[in-house]
Amino acid sequence: MFQTRCFLQRNLIADHLRRTILNTPKKLLLVLLLILSGGAIFVFDVGQYLNLQYLQSQLSDIRAYVTAEPLISGAVFFAVYVLVTSLSLPGAAIMTLAAGAIFGLLKGVVLASFAASVGATLAFLVTRYLLHDAVQEKFSERLKAINRGVERDGALYLFSIRLVPIFPFFVINLLMALTPIRTWTFYWVSQVGMLAGTIVYVNAGTQLAQISSPAGLLSSELIVAFTLLALLPWIGKAIVNRVQAMRVYRGWQKPKTFDRNLIVIGAGSAGLVSAYIAATVKASVTLIERHRMGGDCLNTGCVPSKALIKSAQVYHFANTAPRYGLKPLVPEADFAAIMQRV
Repeated sequence: MFQTRCFLQRNLIADHLRRTILNTPKKLLLVLLLILSGGAIFVFDVGQYLNLQYLQSQLSDIRAYVTAEPLISGAVFFAVYVLVTSLSLPGAAIMTLAAGAIFGLLKGVVLASFAASVGATLAFLVTRYLLHDAVQEKFSERLKAINRGVERDGALYLFSIRLVPIFPFFVINLLMALTPIRTWTFYWVSQVGMLAGTIVYVNAGTQLAQISSPAGLLSSELIVAFTLLALLPWIGKAIVNRVQAMRVYRGWQKPKTFDRNLIVIGAGSAGLVSAYIAATVKASVTLIERHRMGGDCLNTGCVPSKALIKSAQVYHFANTAPRYGLKPLVPEADFAAIMQRV
């Protein structure tokens, strides 16, 4: 039963997303373009050029072309790298190694870093255009807490996961597109967050002949180092919050004991309920109110309004008694008595 329910729910979600995309001509055109691009990559077997063995076998010829045409080769490399990352093809690691092998450390880092960030942002924008509104509408209630967290600390979240290379970057691009994070924030945080990993890969690429597999570059020590680096912003944020709290309480000495568990300022409807619940569970409570208990609701808002409306209703019924088969009545309003009742 549970599996059947999950299957039906998954089908409903897929159908909703499909109808949302296909009912928009521009989105349909973009989907077709992506499908054609993916088909062309499959038909022409582009993957054969995005592997370590091909790069190592063609390295001397590629370097010779770069020496002859430095600007054109740099522009072509940048465009291909952007295309690979924007289409989420499994070749970004090879392209980063190639940047170091072909262009050297400094130029390779510049090309790979900016191309990776631009390509990731393009993938982010495409996903946001196609799916963001549909996902947010479908799961609005479930995503409220996540959206608030992203609006508050989205840059820190993104920076942290960008620093740890065990997270697939294309997955990060797609998932972040479904959140409220701003495009500019996504770009510059990605640029900074991926820089350390890019330097490691580009530097390794300068020694391409000695590399047997890109996966071998990520030793456990290196992953631990990146993880600790990712924690630094959170540690910094905790320190800043602590310093700010200390500044707020500067000049005040924290008591060793407290006379009250709770002090409620304002005896409006919320204050009364808060104090009442705390007292019910045997807390020591002080309720402070400078004027009338109950606040606007009890004294000038809904309670007085309802009392006045009721008096007016009774007056109306008495004044229209013959309509209900009663002898005529002559009611007389006593405003002072009405206000006393209020």
